[in-house]
Amino acid sequence: MQIKHAPIRRALALGLIASSAAACGFKDRIAQKGAESGATAQDVDQKSQASVTDAETQAFKAPADSSLTPQQVDAYLRTSLLQFDLIRAEAPALHQQVQAMDERAKKGGVLSGLRNAAEGINAMSHWADLVGGSYVRSARTLKHNPAEMEYVRERMAAVSTHLAMAPAQAGVKQMADQLRQQANAMKGQPGITQEQVDAMIQQANELEKGTENSVSPALRQNLQAIHQARGNVTDAMWTQIGMVGSGIGLVALTGLGDPADTATTRKMGEIRQLYTDALANKVTPGMENKPANAQS
Repeated sequence: MQIKHAPIRRALALGLIASSAAACGFKDRIAQKGAESGATAQDVDQKSQASVTDAETQAFKAPADSSLTPQQVDAYLRTSLLQFDLIRAEAPALHQQVQAMDERAKKGGVLSGLRNAAEGINAMSHWADLVGGSYVRSARTLKHNPAEMEYVRERMAAVSTHLAMAPAQAGVKQMADQLRQQANAMKGQPGITQEQVDAMIQQANELEKGTENSVSPALRQNLQAIHQARGNVTDAMWTQIGMVGSGIGLVALTGLGDPADTATTRKMGEIRQLYTDALANKVTPGMENKPANAQS
């Protein structure tokens, strides 16, 4: 009986975020990028614990106001960049493993199926450990407390979500202003009662109140912190950086399962450019005038 391997292979193909980057010449390109984060993928100890330790958790006490500092924003950018480089560095080996499984599957046979099943489990375990532990291990490599960096990553994700929603909230506020103007213009008009005018103004106030309540004091402070840390970085860049750091941007790459798809390679280059430009406090070309909720 032949063991079917296709589901395992498909899962791996979708799970390897960077699998579509061709292995040929990939390591050379990584080396040429340097170590803008302060370290390279080779510096990361992947045998260290993939999760935050009890000692690390106890060593960091989150502030009561849920705030960030410019120094934490800087550490977050460096940790995220090193994490991304680590994932990219590991992708070729996993991609080659999937290719080898594919070649064995073409030959068929029970032994090939058994070997593919075993290697599939091993590869999936490796990938889960890499993705799950890459941020924590990258933080340790850069001498940052992983517990603190996880705290920062969560706040940066909240900032990103706010910035992505800001244009829509601005639109609601504009609607409230227009409704208020219409109400004032209708005062004293034949057939229009004061109660109707007051109701329109109340509706406008409620709309506007909803947009104001969406920005907590902590979020305002954290927005100030990122702008203080990197004044030239646009909100559109911060939105993308926060999304990628939270995992959303990386997961989006799994939809490109074809190893020869150059779109994924291009996308990965764009993500890394965002990190390095933010570290250098400059605007990524093409994102100068993009709205914060624009899709890159």
